[in-house]
Amino acid sequence: MRKIMMFLMVMLLALPTVSFAHTHVQTTVPENGATVTSQLTEIKLSFETHIEKVSTLTVTKDGQELSIDSQEVSGHDLIGTFEEPLPNGEYEVKWNIVGEDGHVMEDAISFTVNADQEEVTSENKDTQKESATEEAEKSSSPDEQTEAESTSENSSFFVIMIVAVVIVATALIFVFRKKKG
Repeated sequence: MRKIMMFLMVMLLALPTVSFAHTHVQTTVPENGATVTSQLTEIKLSFETHIEKVSTLTVTKDGQELSIDSQEVSGHDLIGTFEEPLPNGEYEVKWNIVGEDGHVMEDAISFTVNADQEEVTSENKDTQKESATEEAEKSSSPDEQTEAESTSENSSFFVIMIVAVVIVATALIFVFRKKKG
């Protein structure tokens, strides 16, 4: 009896477990509190775990919400893209994400854009070409999204199986205990 209990305890401790901690932001581009001195057409938030497709971000300048041309969730990243570079000023980025554990997380960062306007207009044409290339690359990666979703499903299945084994083992222990007693 003790051997069975010890075996079950060792198995539970030895097997990797999935952490159900809330998903927090890991990195942001631009960083919180940063002053951006070059043109900015993309905001990227990277999180600790996979985030769901329903996750969103909003960008405000002087209390006015700006229109984001495209928002994309890709694995751990939430990306907002603007066709035109952001004008100089102070910005706040708020996000509302659903993490891998199903919990909704909200937070915000702020940054300042202080770019040379001549640089912005001369580099704007180059950025549009780069954006078109990036969009083509992004649209060609549905396999990565499917892989991330299947990894999440596999993790959940693994946890459910471990819980089921523990329940069955506990039931067997009680059955054997009653037969001996």
